[in-house]
Amino acid sequence: MDDAWLGQLYERHGFLVHRRCLQLVRRPEDAEDALQETFLRVKRYGPPREGEATLAWLYTVAARCCFDLMEKRGREPVAEESQLATLEERGGGSTEDADRRALLGAALRTLDGKTRTIGVLHYLDGYTQEEVAAQTGFSRKTVGKKLKTFEDRIRQLFGGRGNEASR
Repeated sequence: MDDAWLGQLYERHGFLVHRRCLQLVRRPEDAEDALQETFLRVKRYGPPREGEATLAWLYTVAARCCFDLMEKRGREPVAEESQLATLEERGGGSTEDADRRALLGAALRTLDGKTRTIGVLHYLDGYTQEEVAAQTGFSRKTVGKKLKTFEDRIRQLFGGRGNEASR
């Protein structure tokens, strides 16, 4: 691993990765630790695969570092209000799309931290259920149950049109 490349990567994306870590771990000192661990892992394991988006790849490495840190310290990851705001702001589109995003954010706020985190990772970040299980340390069965709880809540808010909300 070329130290100059790593330095450029940090210079270009370090702030964004730090912000992502802070969203996940919620404590500035833990975010700093996760940021450092992210770039140590990048140095250890090398660059992303050919064709993989660099920032998305860094976010994945950072999320794993955050989850490892929280597991080590005995804390569960919790989706932050800033992530929920991002969910509501995502994408352009019609007024109806904005309403759907607002309802989705409202649904997330009514759920427990574990369900909310799983919902954010799956629906906002686009991880598969297997990837969510691997990143959070929850079983695949737990992830499926929590996503069903999440989907049921969306259906309640959308009057039976929950599948439209999760697009």
